[in-house]
Amino acid sequence: MDGQYPWRRAEETEIDLTDFLKKFCRQWKRITICALACAFLLGMAGWLRGRNGPDAGSREQEYAELEEIELTEAEQQAVEDAMRLEREIIGLETYLENSVLMQLDPYHKNKVIMLYWIDRAERQELPVITESYLHFVLNGGAADALLKSGSWKLDKGCLAELISAYQKTNSLSYQIVSDSSSDSSTVPGSFFYVEITGRNAKTAENMAQDMQNLLEKYSESAQKNAGSHRLTLIDCTKNVTADSSLQSQQHDKKALLSSSKTSLISMINGFSVNQKQAYYAAGGIKNEDKEELENEAGTDSYRRIIKYMFLGLAGGIFAYGGIFFCWYFFSDQIKSPEEMKRLYTMPVYGKLVPENRNQEKARMLNQIRIGCRRRGIKKLYAASDFMLGVKERQCLESIAVQLREWDIDMEAAENAIADASLWDEIPEAAGVLMVCRLGLTTRNMIDDGMNFYLENDIAVIGSVVFSANI
Repeated sequence: MDGQYPWRRAEETEIDLTDFLKKFCRQWKRITICALACAFLLGMAGWLRGRNGPDAGSREQEYAELEEIELTEAEQQAVEDAMRLEREIIGLETYLENSVLMQLDPYHKNKVIMLYWIDRAERQELPVITESYLHFVLNGGAADALLKSGSWKLDKGCLAELISAYQKTNSLSYQIVSDSSSDSSTVPGSFFYVEITGRNAKTAENMAQDMQNLLEKYSESAQKNAGSHRLTLIDCTKNVTADSSLQSQQHDKKALLSSSKTSLISMINGFSVNQKQAYYAAGGIKNEDKEELENEAGTDSYRRIIKYMFLGLAGGIFAYGGIFFCWYFFSDQIKSPEEMKRLYTMPVYGKLVPENRNQEKARMLNQIRIGCRRRGIKKLYAASDFMLGVKERQCLESIAVQLREWDIDMEAAENAIADASLWDEIPEAAGVLMVCRLGLTTRNMIDDGMNFYLENDIAVIGSVVFSANI
């Protein structure tokens, strides 16, 4: 018991979490308004940020002037890596699309093998002559000559990979028996093979025929530059074979293309909007890419607005909850009958509402009757420090009717503390039933009333509480 307020049970206010949550949920209209207002304001902020931020302005200017796009060193390096990988992908796609070799069935490869014989050459000149023919076939000379002929409309690299030339590993110069009068500095000659691969058997035969004609023409140039000799076609064989190395080569190229595309997509998906702009600008952006980037930028702006709106909704709810909590904690108003029971020593008979069941009402009346009998009270004042409403008067009148049956006269006293004349001729056997209203009556009002009744030796038998919305 406090020395200054002997009717007080405790000075500190405790939070009734259940009551707090109930009252907070009843504020759903205000919560909704606050949340929607915050969602609108933050949504507008997100829209303005997107409008005035790095995505704003002329898209054409952003695409044309890459240097205006601000990137960190790491971001710029990532864009350059993506551009390098894209160039590799484009080159590989072009190769796979144009290469006859990559489109062949590796299990049914049509080829023509021609065997050539070089003779009537000096011993020291023979290796140079042979290497001259191999160089012509393998290093682009034959492909250039075929393209100039106009019969083949292929990329030089794709045409060159259809032509190969080689010598057997045991293709040392073949010696023949000669008489003693023959020149010992001459040797019979050497062999080399020319292999032609075609899309089909007919194509392989036609290319092999063209290659024969080219080698005959090249022979004249080789005789002038490498040394005198004779080139002879010994045999020409057509064949269809299964080439496992070609199958592995095709598989490796396609696997490399697939993995490169996957890597490029992963890199681009990890880019920021600025990086994507720089990537497309550096690569000579196409119209469809530009539209895609604009759509993506619009989608990012839309997502930003939605995100800000959700943050606004959550923020509005939390903001109102914080304000309501501060009011609930620091407010001096009485919020529940349980709070009065914790704070004051006087009996709290309960909360008066029109929906009170007969059993609850009978229990409250019996408690009031017992309280009056213990103190010998015959006259009871239902004293409030505010003006009663219609329903509140009706509730008190129904209580007064029942108390009269028990020889207890109850009278309502509104604004009891302000109207001091009410207590000038108070009977000795009189008491007070304090009437409070939730959300209106404060602890100071109760303390002032109790102090007044205590100073005037007026017995307070207890209190009843009216709901705030009665």
